[in-house]
Amino acid sequence: MDWETMFKRYVWDTERTPYFTPVSRLTRVQADFEVLAFSIFMGVLFSVVALGALTDKSMFGRSPPLGLYAFSVTASAIVFNYTKLLIPAIYLAASPLACLAYVVFYGFDGARLRVDSLIASGIVLMLTLYAPRIISIARAYESMPAGVAPPPRRTLFK
Repeated sequence: MDWETMFKRYVWDTERTPYFTPVSRLTRVQADFEVLAFSIFMGVLFSVVALGALTDKSMFGRSPPLGLYAFSVTASAIVFNYTKLLIPAIYLAASPLACLAYVVFYGFDGARLRVDSLIASGIVLMLTLYAPRIISIARAYESMPAGVAPPPRRTLFK
């Protein structure tokens, strides 16, 4: 097994994972891959929160307003993935701030370990630092060069 090839293929591919490429040098194909990955991450994360908010077994109990907000973030992730518009990008970029506010106000109580709250705060802080990039991609998407789509990879069942 060639670890260098596997690492480059799944983690550090300049076409499919251009996270360290400046927005001014991105092509639309690269931006599409980056927006897709971000939208999947945020959509899955907030859909789990939405489902958890509707049960009594979650750490915050039954909370329909939280479920509605999490569902709206999931819907915004889907809309942003397909349209690359600025409004859904701003809404998605603000969602880590809402999570950070929730953790600050309700996350450091005795119901959960402090380590769990610190890990969640770290993830949300990283998403907050990444949010301006998503807004920059949405602003610059129309003026990006088209780029060339990379060749399709083999599938698992081929």
